[in-house]
Amino acid sequence: MSSSGNNASVYGGDEINAIVLDSSSFHTRIGYAGDDFPKIITPSSYASPNEDAMELDNKKKNGKSKSSKIFGESINIPRSNHNISPILKDSVIIDWEAAIEQYHYYFDDVLTLNYKEQPILITEPVWCTPQYRQTLLETFYESFDFPALFLAKSPTCISFQQGRPNCLVVDIGHDSVSVTPVIDGISLLKNSMKTNYGGQYLNDQIEDMLTHKFSGVNFENRYRIKSKTPTVYPEESKYTVRDLPENITQSFDDYQKQNIWHEFKETMLEVPEKKFNTSNTSQANSLKEIYSQDSNKRLFELPTGQSLELCLERFQLADSLFDPQSYKFNNPGLASKYPPNNGELSLTNSYDDYKPLKRARKAESNQSTPPPSDAKKPSSKASQIRGLTHLITHTLSTIDIDLRSSVAHNIIVTGGVSLIPQLTERLYSELSNSNPGLKIRLHAVGNSSERFNQAWIGGSVLASLGTFHQMWVSKQEYEEAGAERILNQRFR
Repeated sequence: MSSSGNNASVYGGDEINAIVLDSSSFHTRIGYAGDDFPKIITPSSYASPNEDAMELDNKKKNGKSKSSKIFGESINIPRSNHNISPILKDSVIIDWEAAIEQYHYYFDDVLTLNYKEQPILITEPVWCTPQYRQTLLETFYESFDFPALFLAKSPTCISFQQGRPNCLVVDIGHDSVSVTPVIDGISLLKNSMKTNYGGQYLNDQIEDMLTHKFSGVNFENRYRIKSKTPTVYPEESKYTVRDLPENITQSFDDYQKQNIWHEFKETMLEVPEKKFNTSNTSQANSLKEIYSQDSNKRLFELPTGQSLELCLERFQLADSLFDPQSYKFNNPGLASKYPPNNGELSLTNSYDDYKPLKRARKAESNQSTPPPSDAKKPSSKASQIRGLTHLITHTLSTIDIDLRSSVAHNIIVTGGVSLIPQLTERLYSELSNSNPGLKIRLHAVGNSSERFNQAWIGGSVLASLGTFHQMWVSKQEYEEAGAERILNQRFR
């Protein structure tokens, strides 16, 4: 199954810089293996003209059609009759045509790659279906001229970035929160968990809270503002609007509005020491009193120049990462996006992820600690909704007894949302209390740019290893061995 000796000489060592592609829901990262950071970080969305704009454009070009999709930061420029559409959802491609065009744009026009001399490593989430993975491979083999490629699980890449072959990767991303054990560099699919209580969940809560609490405030987008005068709520906002093209679409307006909630999330949220939603009423009231003090008040300036003062809400929103039931949406439309989610995935693999070598496993004795209480009560509300700590604790309880202590000692916290202040401190405290028999140790990179790009950096490390040349799979080898064998044995 390994590549031939000729392939090894072509793709191995420092002579060739492989390409590393890391596509996630919020950003897509592209760069060269061996580099510290990606060359390109671009939004995982694109702008395209609607039917009215396309008809007008075709008339100007005398019927000659050309790709009209716009990528990169240029999508933030207001244009008449242009929609903004996502390329990925949950880190999985949902618009293949746009994805291929985006990759061609950056490969051909920006990086000017020499396809025949550079293989490509592509990161993927653990919840990809076999059909999706096969489509991904075939699309890249048919649409690009890369001599070989490799699919690497994102948690595996993160483990290589940290130099920890046995670890638990906690990725708090834009669309999802995932917990994946990695053993000897292999992601254990059967023990992985994922919920949708991530960055977009916080964005929707922020939108819901601000529009309900400050119902009379105008949340105007930044691109519409020409000049502004600073004011503080309840004083009215004072600003002038710039001249803009006609027929700006609702999708563009909504995309820009997300930038307001995203900025609020980055600058205002802070995780409290303990959860507010507790059965101990006196403790809950005491916490609310502490976090309502003047020292915790912050001002958030809107694009209109008007500032809103918030205090307790900053902590309540961040607390929902650990306790999703704590926030009740006022907008039914936003609430419907988040049905109860316990994080369990139905992942199938023809090959076992891991077989313990130290002892024979017995069906009745594969737990060293009792499973979470909700495992015995599938109908309970706790089993339907799992916050961050509960998700990690449940995952730890499913891992083999021989590996559990090693994994608990190497918990890697990554993802852009994990940068919210005090999140790792709260996580360490709750994990230590809920797992008294394990020595918990968290590893979170201090550099925000590094944590944000951790999966790409891990892919860069992996593809630049001298021994990695035997892992590349050419199109010929893929066709000879077959999709199932390649996907299950080589791309694990």
